[in-house]
Amino acid sequence: MLEGGSAAPRRARHEITEHLNGELGSERTEDAVLLVGELVTNSVLHAATGAANEIVLELIIGLDDVRIVVTDGGSPTVPMIQPLDPTRPGGRGLFLVDTLSDRWGMTREGTRETQVWFEMGRRQTSRFDRV
Repeated sequence: MLEGGSAAPRRARHEITEHLNGELGSERTEDAVLLVGELVTNSVLHAATGAANEIVLELIIGLDDVRIVVTDGGSPTVPMIQPLDPTRPGGRGLFLVDTLSDRWGMTREGTRETQVWFEMGRRQTSRFDRV
């Protein structure tokens, strides 16, 4: 569990870095840490997860892949990939999740609890292999 608020993305990146502990290659670990930061930032911004709220961060290490799940209290909008707009800051988080992870998805209970997850294979690949 992470306390929400503006420091939550930094804490989430730190926790994932510490707990991945070599489960993915260095490049894939950097990608996973970036994606966790994006998803937790989305929780803070879109689900209004402030310091009085919690974000659940789960790391599931399987034989072939690593799954990371971020759960928050929900928001009025459904998480979706936004069209890229170079004139607007932000809006690239789920685009990055879609591009850098092997699989991702979300579950949502009405306008309540939202889970966004992604998986990364434990095999060594380069970004060029995934294009």
